[in-house]
Amino acid sequence: MSTRPTPRQLAALTHLMTLFGGVKKALRHQLHTETEPAVAPMLLRMLQLCQRHPGITQQGLAQRTGRDKGQVARLIRELLELGLLSRQDNPEDRRSHHLLPTAAGVAAVARFEQAEAEVARWLFGHLNATELADLTAQLGTLRERLDRFLPEQDEG
Repeated sequence: MSTRPTPRQLAALTHLMTLFGGVKKALRHQLHTETEPAVAPMLLRMLQLCQRHPGITQQGLAQRTGRDKGQVARLIRELLELGLLSRQDNPEDRRSHHLLPTAAGVAAVARFEQAEAEVARWLFGHLNATELADLTAQLGTLRERLDRFLPEQDEG
């Protein structure tokens, strides 16, 4: 039997959700230029993984991110349509493809990493090393608790 959350727990959750939304908005703001709109941070995170793991497959991305295969497929399709990602046949498995960023994709990841760095400096620059380590540990604990709360991903 679960107990009702306290008002402070609900307030903390509201602050956390508002913070996540604000971070996404700040990243979009940093990525937006006069000549091109910002690509969604979720797409750029997926592209970043493709760059860090050259030749990763769609299934590999699903496993690394914990997202369902359908969502990963939609994100990959959008990256392909934007010309930020290319796919090559997988000689070991004709049903899958190796995913590789295009030159435009590599440039987009570089802009994304620069935007992330700027937002991180702005958000956390006032914290000393101990405060930042404590915050990181608390966020890691929250992530672990959330992972235990969520059902296992469907492999089928």
